[in-house]
Amino acid sequence: MTPRQRRGVLLLGLAAVGLIAVFALVAGYVSDVREQVDPKVTVLQLRENLAENEPFSSDDLQAVELPEQWAPRNAVRDPDALAGLVASADFPAGAVVQKGMAADPPQLAPGQREIAILVDAETGVAGKIGPGSTVDIVASFGGDQQRGIKPRSEVLVPGARIIEVGQPRTKGGDAANGAADPSQVLPITFALTVRQTLRVTYAEVNAQEVRLALVREGETSKIPKKQRTYSP
Repeated sequence: MTPRQRRGVLLLGLAAVGLIAVFALVAGYVSDVREQVDPKVTVLQLRENLAENEPFSSDDLQAVELPEQWAPRNAVRDPDALAGLVASADFPAGAVVQKGMAADPPQLAPGQREIAILVDAETGVAGKIGPGSTVDIVASFGGDQQRGIKPRSEVLVPGARIIEVGQPRTKGGDAANGAADPSQVLPITFALTVRQTLRVTYAEVNAQEVRLALVREGETSKIPKKQRTYSP
C-alpha cells in the first residue's frame, strides 16, 4: 500500500469516527429534548380575559397539553374543581389556571347588592336550597290581547347565588309550622347586580309568579340568550 493510499484510509477512518461522534451527540440531544417534552399532561387555560370575582365557566376554559416538566405544579386539570369558585384577581387570556387563581365567592362582589324576595315555598325548590346554592330566577307574565302582548316565561337572572334562606311563613307574615303549602313563602336573599335587582323587583310586583330553578352543583355552562324566554 502506497503512502497516498494509507493517508486515504486514515482520512476515511477519521471521517467515520467523526460521523459516529456526531450521531452520538445528535442522539443524546434528541433524547434530552424528548425527556423534557414527554410525558405531557392536560391543563386548563383561559380562552378570554377573566375579571376578579368573575366565576369560572366552561365557556372560559380550554384544555391544552403541556410537557409535565413545564406545567405549573399547581395547575388545575379538572374543570369540576372550579365549580362555584371565582377568579381571585384579573387574569389574561392564555393563562394556565392554577389553584391560587380560584377562590370562594365573596358575599357581595363589587357592584352587587343584597336583595330579599318572597318565593312560594311550593314553587321555590323548598328543602333543596340553602346559602351558596345557585338557581335561575324565572318569572311568568300574563299577556294582553288588546295590546298584542303574548304571555311569556322568562329567565330573569340565570345562575343567581343565594346568600341566605329564611324560615317559611304565611303570605300574611304569621309564623307557620308543619309542611309547606302554596300559602307559605320563603324569604330568600340573593347577591345580584343593580340591573338584576331591578328586573327581579319588577317581576315580584308585576309577574303572575316567580319561581326558582335549582342549578346542578358544578354546572358551569351558561343559558344562551335565545333560550331564556318562552312564549306559546
